[in-house]
Amino acid sequence: MSTECYPAIAPTLWAIHTVAMKEPPLYLTREAARLGSARDLRRSAQQGALVRVATGVYIDSAGWDALDTDARYRTRVRSAALRSSHGAQFSHDSAAALYRLPSIGSWPQQVHELTARSAGGTSRRGIRRHGLGLDEDPRLIGEVTVTSLARTIVDLSCTTPFVRAVAMADTALQEPHVGEIRNELGVPAVSKHQLLQALGSLLPYPGSARARLAIDFADGGSGSPGESFCRVQFHALGLPAPELQVEIFDEFGSIGFADFYWRHLGLVCEYDGSSKYGAFRQFQRNISAEQVLWQEKVREDRMRRVVGGFARPTSETVRDRHALANYLRPYGLVPPR
Repeated sequence: MSTECYPAIAPTLWAIHTVAMKEPPLYLTREAARLGSARDLRRSAQQGALVRVATGVYIDSAGWDALDTDARYRTRVRSAALRSSHGAQFSHDSAAALYRLPSIGSWPQQVHELTARSAGGTSRRGIRRHGLGLDEDPRLIGEVTVTSLARTIVDLSCTTPFVRAVAMADTALQEPHVGEIRNELGVPAVSKHQLLQALGSLLPYPGSARARLAIDFADGGSGSPGESFCRVQFHALGLPAPELQVEIFDEFGSIGFADFYWRHLGLVCEYDGSSKYGAFRQFQRNISAEQVLWQEKVREDRMRRVVGGFARPTSETVRDRHALANYLRPYGLVPPR
């Protein structure tokens, strides 16, 4: 465990620092008390230099302000791990957050922890305990022990809304990219077989029927959480399932990969969320946003020349299922009779 001193707070405080997670260190009251610095810690909090994230756990105010909602929830999980007994396993949303799985919707207020099988779970302030049995293959991420990726997906698929479970499962089915936490930890993609095997080993298990639906529907070919959401909307409307990431060609060669393709209609559908454009886009950061937009226009013009139809619904249209059905109907995309 590495340590760092922050003179503005107290030079005698020991900071819990997680290199792999690249997030601000945490300060513990119990450790400060051993060094006679508990009063300094409280004074720093009163003066606004520290923020209390859990009972007896603090973080530097500037560091906290710089965190997004995902990182703030991960910090709460780290805080809970520091206050829990040795060997505690964190699960459900808490494990998903540490694996950096995408969340459609906000993270919960509580941290989730597994315990041995019991008639029901127990809770204490900020921590919800599930008496579902411990994972036999847990993973250590920083100082936090979490359930395996497969068990995490199974637990979430049993408890969280279908669309949210599918987005997380889609990501778990994909090999992690260089620079992602799963790549750094050597956590490969899971397979559907592994997910179903993990679910089967837990039976009888509450929510298992809904979990099987989400796992069966999941597809590692989905390019983003937004595309996962689109697929769920198509499915809810009873539309034929599209092919994912289909490469389109013209006389000059490859144009690129279409998000969704219905071969019987020759219809391409593209969903562009914030991950593609703007200052916080995930891809093509080496060029300006204006250049990204121009490249996309050229790509779309080429595709329109060679396909039967090209649809690009807005995110507002995709969120409104009725509006999405009306938008796609003129393209001939309707539920089969």
